[in-house]
Amino acid sequence: MQEEKRKIKSEIADLSRSLSTMGGMLKGTVSKVVLGAKKRGVGNRESYLLTYKEKGNKTRTLYVSKQRLVEVEGMIANYQEAKQTLERIIELNVRLFKMK
Repeated sequence: MQEEKRKIKSEIADLSRSLSTMGGMLKGTVSKVVLGAKKRGVGNRESYLLTYKEKGNKTRTLYVSKQRLVEVEGMIANYQEAKQTLERIIELNVRLFKMK
């Protein structure tokens, strides 16, 4: 029993450390929007929007430049990974709580 507790505590510590090294995070989704051609231009223009919920149910939208698209998508992936890691930490804490 003590050995199992030690392993769980060690895994919780490892997961907590990994949370601190994940880097920037953003919550939301990125959508591509196709706009019409400029007055003197030819063809369509593309734009990207980050949409997220703020303070309950208020939806916010931010423009994302094409140059920062990869960065934003990486930050969204970091957020998803952090959520999964936090869920695992909670699961382990419940197991640990039941052992006491």
